[in-house]
Amino acid sequence: MKFRKATVFVLLTAMAASMLTGMAVSAEETVTVRYGIWDSNQEPTLRAIADKFEEENPDIKVEIELTPYKEYFNALETSATGGSAPDVFWMNAPHVTEYARGGMLTDLTPFIEGSESVSKEDFPQSLIDLYTVDGTWYGMPKGFDTIAVWYNKEIFDNAGVEYPTGDWTWDDFVATAEKLTDPEQGIYGAAVQLDEQAGWYNTIGSFGGFVISEDKKTSGFDDEKTMAGIQCWVDLIEKGVSPTYAQLSDTSSQNMFESGKLAMQWNGSWTVSEYLGIDEIKDKIDVVALPSVDGKQSCVIHGLGNVIFSQTEHPEEAWRFVEFLGGKEAMTMQAEAAIDISARTETTSIWVESHPEYNLQVYMDAAQYAYPYPASANTSAWSSPMYDEVYAAFNGDKTVEEACTELAGIMNDALAAE
Repeated sequence: MKFRKATVFVLLTAMAASMLTGMAVSAEETVTVRYGIWDSNQEPTLRAIADKFEEENPDIKVEIELTPYKEYFNALETSATGGSAPDVFWMNAPHVTEYARGGMLTDLTPFIEGSESVSKEDFPQSLIDLYTVDGTWYGMPKGFDTIAVWYNKEIFDNAGVEYPTGDWTWDDFVATAEKLTDPEQGIYGAAVQLDEQAGWYNTIGSFGGFVISEDKKTSGFDDEKTMAGIQCWVDLIEKGVSPTYAQLSDTSSQNMFESGKLAMQWNGSWTVSEYLGIDEIKDKIDVVALPSVDGKQSCVIHGLGNVIFSQTEHPEEAWRFVEFLGGKEAMTMQAEAAIDISARTETTSIWVESHPEYNLQVYMDAAQYAYPYPASANTSAWSSPMYDEVYAAFNGDKTVEEACTELAGIMNDALAAE
C-alpha cells in the first residue's frame, strides 16, 4: 500500500512538473503576428478568422491593428521606414509598386510553392497580376470589389417611381434622380461621389475616356471623353438633384443614404456588411447595375492583398497566417459574412448567396465589364492633385476643362519622373 501511494505521488509530481514545463515552453514559444487593416466593418469577421487560425495554430497569436484608411498609409510608411510595420498588412494597387520597389514586401513565391492548401491557380489571374511587381509576387489576394448603385425602395415608392433595372442609361439615372428629389423633405435623388473608385473612375470609362494610358506614361484627363465623365457629376449639382460639394463635405453621401435622405448611392461591394448593420434601412434597400452611356457600361475593379513585411522577425509564422487567410476555410467565413467578395474562385458565389434579399449578383456581373483600378509606380504623386482639381470642378472654383487640363499636366510630369 505504501508502495502504491509513493508511486502515485511520484507520478503526480512528474505530471505536474511536465505540465509546468510544457506551459513554460508554450508561453516561451508563442509568437504574436501583428495584422494591419483599415476597415472597422471587417474587423469582427477577421477576428473570428484569426481565432480559428489560433485554434489550429496554438503557437501563434494574431493581434489585429486597425487604422482608419485616411491615416493608414501615412502610418504604414512611418512604421515600415522605422522597421516596426505589422508582420502582415493590407495592401492595395495604388501603393504596391512603391512598397515592393522600396524593399518593404516579402516575395511570397517560395512560400506558396511549398503550400498544400493554397496555390496561385485558386485565384483569378488578374488578382495575381495586381500584386506582381517586376515579375515578383507579393500579395495573397483577399477579395475584390466592383461598383453598383444602391437605392432606397421606400423613397421610390413614396414618389411613385419604378425601381431601376440593369438596362438603364445615364439619362435614365438623371431623370430618375429628378423625380425623386424632394426639397421639402430634404431628399436628394442622387449625390456626387467624392470618391474616385465609387464615382468618377466609373463614369470616365462609361463616357469612353481613360485615367492613365496602358503604358503608364500619359494622363487621360485632357481627353474630351474623360472630361465628360467628370462633367456628368457637376451637372447633377447644377440640376439640383445632388447636394453641393460643400454640403457633401459636411455630411457624406453615405451618411445621407443611411439616414434616408438620399435615394440612390453609388458604392462598392464592401458596403454590404455595413448596410446589414443599419436597422433603419437594411430592409428598404436593394442594388442595381451601373447605368450605361451610349451602350457602354464601365466599372473599376480592385482587390486587396495580404502582404508580409520584409523586416518581420517571424516570416514563417506570418506566412502560415497569410496562407490560412487565402485558404478555403477563411475565404468561406469571409464570404458568408458578406464583408468582401472572396478572391478564391471556389468561394465567390457564397458571397452572392449569403444575402439573397439583395441583388448582389450585379457586383459579380460588373467584373465582366470592369477595368483595373488605375495605378502607376508612384500613384500618390498624381492622385492627391487629382482630388484637388476634381473637387475644384465640383465646387465650381474651376470649370471641368480647366481642372482636367491642369491635372493632366501635373500627372504627365509625375509619370515622367517615375
